[in-house]
Amino acid sequence: MSEKPYHHGNLRIELIEAGIEIINTEGLKGFSLRKVAAKCNVSHAAPYSHFKDIDGLLNAMGEHVSSQFTDKLRASVAGKEDGPNAVLSIGQAYIDFFIENPRYFQFLYYHSDIFINLDYETPEDYPPFALFRTTAYKMFDKRGIPKETYSKELASLWSVVHGIVALLTNGNIQYSGDWQQVFINIIK
Repeated sequence: MSEKPYHHGNLRIELIEAGIEIINTEGLKGFSLRKVAAKCNVSHAAPYSHFKDIDGLLNAMGEHVSSQFTDKLRASVAGKEDGPNAVLSIGQAYIDFFIENPRYFQFLYYHSDIFINLDYETPEDYPPFALFRTTAYKMFDKRGIPKETYSKELASLWSVVHGIVALLTNGNIQYSGDWQQVFINIIK
């Protein structure tokens, strides 16, 4: 058996991205550190210098995507969290993130262990969603929407943003228009 060449670059990130691709195409049952290493053209032992085991890689994959997603959403409302267009900004950032990274949508919402509670705020809620909810609640408060309807309003608002992303990340659905404009037309 020939030796794999020495790897240059950021192998940790390459392993994470390869893992996401494998899970999206083969599911968790087809996922292994050996497959991830092979996809990156490194020895089967190479992932162990970055991750303790397969769970370590899975956790790193979730953290990698969640960190980028949270940063994108935070940046979209930075300094204007209480502004009249904060929900529009965060919704557009949500859509933009998955336009730029469509492979992350399937991984996050179908293959990771994120938790989202539309009824109540909980410490276990997925951080990007918690930020979306906080922004929406501020808008609801400013508009005088009764607190007892917040979860219903949140479900409606999030289903629009999340639904658009579900459509745009589905390779079997074609739309030549601007997904951002679809969102703007619904929200305004």
